[in-house]
Amino acid sequence: MMRMDEINKIRKAYFTLGDSKNAIAKRFKRSWETIDRIVMSTREELENRGKRTGKKKTVITPEVEAAIYALLDEEVEKKVKRKQRYTARAIYNTLKEHGIYKGSEKHIETTVKRLREKRNQPKNISYLPLHFPLGSAIQVDHGEADIIIGGIRFTGYLFVGSAPGEVLRYCQIFPVKSQEAWGEFHERMFRFFGGVFNRSIYDNDSVIVRPIFGNEKRQTTFSLSLEEHFGFESHFCNVASGNEKGAVENAVGYSRRNFLPGLPAFDNWDLANQYLENCSFKDISEGRHYKTDKPLILAFNELKNRLIPLPPRKSWNKSLDCRIDSCQLASIDNHEYSVPEKYVGASVRVLLGVFQIKIFKDDEMIARHNRQYGNEDSLILDHYLDQLQYKTAAIRDSKVIQNHHFDPRLDEMWRRLLARHETKEANRQFVKILLLGRCFSQEDLLEAITVCLRLGAIDHAAVEITLKKQTRQSIVFDEEKLKDQLKSVEQKSWEFDLSPYAELCGEVKS
Repeated sequence: MMRMDEINKIRKAYFTLGDSKNAIAKRFKRSWETIDRIVMSTREELENRGKRTGKKKTVITPEVEAAIYALLDEEVEKKVKRKQRYTARAIYNTLKEHGIYKGSEKHIETTVKRLREKRNQPKNISYLPLHFPLGSAIQVDHGEADIIIGGIRFTGYLFVGSAPGEVLRYCQIFPVKSQEAWGEFHERMFRFFGGVFNRSIYDNDSVIVRPIFGNEKRQTTFSLSLEEHFGFESHFCNVASGNEKGAVENAVGYSRRNFLPGLPAFDNWDLANQYLENCSFKDISEGRHYKTDKPLILAFNELKNRLIPLPPRKSWNKSLDCRIDSCQLASIDNHEYSVPEKYVGASVRVLLGVFQIKIFKDDEMIARHNRQYGNEDSLILDHYLDQLQYKTAAIRDSKVIQNHHFDPRLDEMWRRLLARHETKEANRQFVKILLLGRCFSQEDLLEAITVCLRLGAIDHAAVEITLKKQTRQSIVFDEEKLKDQLKSVEQKSWEFDLSPYAELCGEVKS
């Protein structure tokens, strides 16, 4: 088909320059009939050339398009994953087998691509303008953020609470996003703002809401306990409707970009969260509202007067039962936690917090641990000392000894014991020294070991004697005060009635 720019040159030569049709035909190497048709046609006829209106499609018919749409609808209905969706070839084979399509595979590829793009075109959706009076609602959400804690890289969960319309944000980061983290975040968030908001707005996180059938959903027991404790009302957004909590959606991204850029490192989670709380307050104290230019600190101070008073603080622990194995260990969340030897085989109750684990036998707490999130387990040395007393040969190979970080003075004492005694006796003496930590403070024990090392008194008896001497010397009397008390006692006259005692002895008064 002749290009439009060539047609324009031919018409210009005829109408503007006045060249004859023969001359134009020779110059452009076209037939006289072609030149005549071009100059005699209207501009509209030339632009619509080759377009035959009303012509029926013979390859990609409406029936073919309807069949393709039916297969695409089936994908949506069955929630087929992206990698298992119908390919153009699969659709081509299906339509051909059913006698719906008789054309080439290439036409189907083009059509499937066009129809998929058409289905995914964004629709023009309208939204209602929303307004939240100060203190009426808080939006809560979380997102992932990488962070280094104690030299180990974690993918943490950045929880953010944002007062919609006010740019008042608060954030904390936790190693888990389970119910104990949700509960702890609410405690910290409401205390940061100085009270409880009337409504809390959430998405459909599985910790707080559970789908039942279709679009129906039900609050979890944990979510209901949050409402009961704090006294707020919960509101849950529609599925895939981030616009309904746009304030906190933006706040999560803002906090991650501005407070945790790069890969920040902290010694522990407490320091990380203290840093984030400081960042949240600094952002409010120095910031201004993006629309009104009003200082955010004014709204923050006013907010406290509009919130529900805070209830007593609650520990949001998850309770579970487990059994202590023969290694004195409770297996919790893929980590091991030790208990004293006498509880081997016992059934215990565990309170699982974000950062702490408490283990109970009946109503007695028998162990407390920092919750582990890395590769290490939590074994407390004191739990194994009783067992190590009669298993001294295994002391070097025991996991608890290998994982424990001894004070350099204890290491030096053990080294000297090994140099003076046989291994078994040296280990026995060392364990007995460690057991003194149950009767005396760790500070006193290390001070006594320092004295013994200086004097060369390398055994358990010497350390115990030194400890007892130290603790006796630490008792100081106020002599003047004691003398005054004795004087007051001497000035008193004492009278005793011994008749009840006489009666008990069977004596008769004369």
